[in-house]
Amino acid sequence: MDKEELQTESQAEETKESEKTELEPAKKKLVNHLKEDLQSAKRFIINKDNPPMYEQRSRKGKSGKKILVISIVLVLLLIGGYFINKKFSISSQVRDVVQPTPIATPASLPTPTPVSKPVLNRSDWSLEILNGTDVTGAARQIANEARDLNYLVVKIGNADKNNYLVSQILVRKELEDQIELVIADLRDVIKIASIAGELKEGTASARIIIGEDNI
Repeated sequence: MDKEELQTESQAEETKESEKTELEPAKKKLVNHLKEDLQSAKRFIINKDNPPMYEQRSRKGKSGKKILVISIVLVLLLIGGYFINKKFSISSQVRDVVQPTPIATPASLPTPTPVSKPVLNRSDWSLEILNGTDVTGAARQIANEARDLNYLVVKIGNADKNNYLVSQILVRKELEDQIELVIADLRDVIKIASIAGELKEGTASARIIIGEDNI
């Protein structure tokens, strides 16, 4: 090989070394860029189990807004319901005041007519007192007690028979409504068991026949 060829090869090798030296920084720079791009890409890779933080924040923000909106709506509904209820309550109270419930007036009952009770006036009564037993003086004893009560005794005597078992009284028809008063008034003097009937003869108001029940 001649000297010129050796010189040419030497220059070629120097050129390659020079080019290699010049490319080395560019290669390193490229590698560094690739590493940075790879790290940036890893940050944006979405993992199913661990979603990106910005996405979680977005969801939390949306959820918070929904809860806030729902809370506001509920509060408004409660306030509206309260005022509506209060309005109806006031309206009903006003209606009750303006339109009072009519009170039914009870029908007036007829006033009962007082019934006058008959009054016993002893001096208006005249009595016949007859003894219907075999006990002497029974008629006179009863007559004296009747007089003490202010009765008028017009006759004392014996009855048509002397075996009357119970005492009885006969009264004029017009005085029948008062005979019960006379019987009750004489209960401490003589016990009269029955009203025998109407007194038709004589002038006395009533006739008393003494029976064995008063002996």
